[in-house]
Amino acid sequence: MDNKGEGNRKVSASEINIDSHIKKIKTKDVEISLYIKKQKNPAQLLENLYLLRHDDSLSKEEKNQAVKKIMVDYMR
Repeated sequence: MDNKGEGNRKVSASEINIDSHIKKIKTKDVEISLYIKKQKNPAQLLENLYLLRHDDSLSKEEKNQAVKKIMVDYMR
């Protein structure tokens, strides 16, 4: 396989197809589809869960309840 330099290949705007609820990225080699109801920041979700995980002042049950609240808010 002679794929030197393909890792640095830039994707042009004409190769990306974006719909309102379906986020698709199409390139010559790959197609990725994400089905999203609402635009929310997944990094914020991960940060909230990470901080909750390392909060030693809460019991396991309290953490479970907090995770449920975070997920309900994220999925709305």
